[in-house]
Amino acid sequence: MEKNIHHLQSKINYSFTGNGEKILVLLHGFCEDLNVWNEFIVPLEKDIRIICIDLPGFGKSLPGTEHTTLEHIADAIEAVLISEQIEKCFVVGHSMGGYVALAFAEKYSDRLCGIGLFHSSCFQDDDQKKQNRKKVAEFVLSNGSKVFAHELFPTLFTNEFAANNKLLIQSLEDRAAVFPASAIANGSLAMGNRKDKTSFLSTTSLPILMIIGKHDLAIPFEKSLMMSHLPASAQICLLQHSAHMGMFEEPEKSKQAVLNFVLS
Repeated sequence: MEKNIHHLQSKINYSFTGNGEKILVLLHGFCEDLNVWNEFIVPLEKDIRIICIDLPGFGKSLPGTEHTTLEHIADAIEAVLISEQIEKCFVVGHSMGGYVALAFAEKYSDRLCGIGLFHSSCFQDDDQKKQNRKKVAEFVLSNGSKVFAHELFPTLFTNEFAANNKLLIQSLEDRAAVFPASAIANGSLAMGNRKDKTSFLSTTSLPILMIIGKHDLAIPFEKSLMMSHLPASAQICLLQHSAHMGMFEEPEKSKQAVLNFVLS
């Protein structure tokens, strides 16, 4: 069931489904919406209550001028939890959603049972990557969301998977094509301006799940391995045949990793 709340000057859309005592919040990645989890959550719903949130400016969540940093987006996640009267939950974020999860954890650690980084990272962008984020913002503002989505999504999968799953990639492009170009640009800049979370990950007592793609170009495998040694309590799921979209490339292994993390 989809619901929405008003938070500051924006509307935040989310779905709430499933059964069980434990609650899992799923945060999608850059240029995605909550629909990326549609198939993923089916086997999880019988044991877990699941909230999937459209981040501000994506999906059916309206952008707000106040959602200019990942910390501001984290505040929108907190608003959903308050609305649903949720005291404790697990938060798993894909890519940009993982950055938001870390920002949320620093501000609202008392809310959390654990954090999942699904093709995501605690490391701050280097100077070159920050410049690339700015170029992405300029490109989408100049060329529009549809053109940018067409450029983006094929690069997130392995070449073999992309060649064999053109309809899936087209559906992701079609959904992203209607997102406001300004929201995509703001999302790119917010990622580029994010703070390094190495210290947090090294000192937190929260359990951490890391789902890593062996062929991920967005979050390089070597950096993920470096990050995997930081937390005191970590569960690592290595997807041998995935790039950046393990929920589609290796769904069963990814689902089992999340299920084990939440129910352990």
